[in-house]
Amino acid sequence: MTDSLTARLDALEAELTTLRDKEAIREVIHRYCRGADRCDLQAFKDCYWEDGYDDHGFYGGDGKAFGEYVIPILKQAEASIHAITNTIIDLTGDRAFCESQWSVVHRLKKPDGDFLDYWHQGRYLDIFEKRGGEWRILCRTIVGDMDRLLRTKDMRAFMGEGEPASDNNRNLRGGRKPNDPVFAGFDLQKLVHDRTPIEDLWSPFYALDQIL
Repeated sequence: MTDSLTARLDALEAELTTLRDKEAIREVIHRYCRGADRCDLQAFKDCYWEDGYDDHGFYGGDGKAFGEYVIPILKQAEASIHAITNTIIDLTGDRAFCESQWSVVHRLKKPDGDFLDYWHQGRYLDIFEKRGGEWRILCRTIVGDMDRLLRTKDMRAFMGEGEPASDNNRNLRGGRKPNDPVFAGFDLQKLVHDRTPIEDLWSPFYALDQIL
């Protein structure tokens, strides 16, 4: 094998390692979001090293203990959605500095049956560390960029979850572990079935507009 070919193979191997590391880090960031939204405590805690730290503004301390604190609080909400975009990962050996933009909605049910949607956006700033071939969060803090509070009716009554909704217009609903459809895994085919196409899909939106 020539020196030139050896150098090319070494460069390809280094590039492949970088791509693998970055994808492994993204996987942790995404699984953190699933752990939060599905209230899966173990999945949430598994994102942090034993000495991991999280400063979330309203909490600062041990990362795994953050899970013990925040998951019961998230369960009090009707639902939560954590969405991640614009992840930038700077690798330095077995450490990485990451910036990820998040958009989070927490839905709170009001006594009158309507909802408050607390929608806020910002960024996770993370230090990841690779130990034994595995990446986890060593240090995390958040930066808030935008917040809003929206009042809304229960659209499920019009869009497929109750009267006067049609049984044919009834999609799967998100839930907490183990009741969310994602935990069906390869048994997902048991949850789907044929439906008659809805001729007037937009009428429920117009009906909802009349009461908002």
